[in-house]
Amino acid sequence: MRARPPAASFRGPLARDCQAFLAFRQDLATCHEHLAVALRHLDRFLAQRAPDAQALTRPLLDEWLTTLAARAAVTRRNYFRVARQFCLFRARADPMVFIPDAISAPRVTARFRPYIYSEQEIRAVITAAAGLSGRLRPHTYVTLLLLLYTTGLRIGEAIRLRLGDLDHDQAVLHIRAGTFRKARLLPITPSLLTRLDAYLEQRQGTGAPRGAEAPLFWSPRRGPYSLVGVQHGISGLLHRVCGTRRGPRGSGPRVHDIRHNAGPGISAMPAPCTSSKRASSSI
Repeated sequence: MRARPPAASFRGPLARDCQAFLAFRQDLATCHEHLAVALRHLDRFLAQRAPDAQALTRPLLDEWLTTLAARAAVTRRNYFRVARQFCLFRARADPMVFIPDAISAPRVTARFRPYIYSEQEIRAVITAAAGLSGRLRPHTYVTLLLLLYTTGLRIGEAIRLRLGDLDHDQAVLHIRAGTFRKARLLPITPSLLTRLDAYLEQRQGTGAPRGAEAPLFWSPRRGPYSLVGVQHGISGLLHRVCGTRRGPRGSGPRVHDIRHNAGPGISAMPAPCTSSKRASSSI
């Protein structure tokens, strides 16, 4: 099954081409959420700085890249690659379109070292997640964190899970669109299966869709969780518990780092609170 990118609304001068490019990548099953995020960022820049632009020119590209100066080098490089792929797509209809040279991509001089969490930190992050407001939200974040920690899943793979991807009898998860779009079966521990059952019980009480193709992780207020939204939410918990890592990058622990700490599981974790006071809060 192909990964489903989020619906994108483009308003810039090249909005039609942006939408066509996104649809093209979706048809190739090479469209991921971060591609759409970068493309929307470029679209907003063009709408504000060059509302009458007929193409993405070299000066416009350079000016756009300057707005990313505060971003990490790998992010600037990835955004540049999306812009270049967009230009290559437009060149299929107009050979005169400017195509930035791949050599001019922002350089990444240092590899990112993953943050290695201690078991105490993982426990503290899960405890913080259990204390979040909402009827289902704390259960969602606790289950997600335990899923990432015990299996080594990528956050994008976890968010794309459907109800039908859980084989309860075999205690495995069907990962439909993993790295290089390869599917695989992922065994899960009995304790994680128990946690998933508890989450599904809470999910059922919110009136969430129950079909096999329904998203596993569901917000009663917003519907399916987005990758960017979940990353932002978990990052807030990580920074609250672990602080900010010192160094030239000045960045704190990342959500992606959790998969580098994959362990057999954590027992005796507190269950999320489901009091009437909390249930009346935002979900």
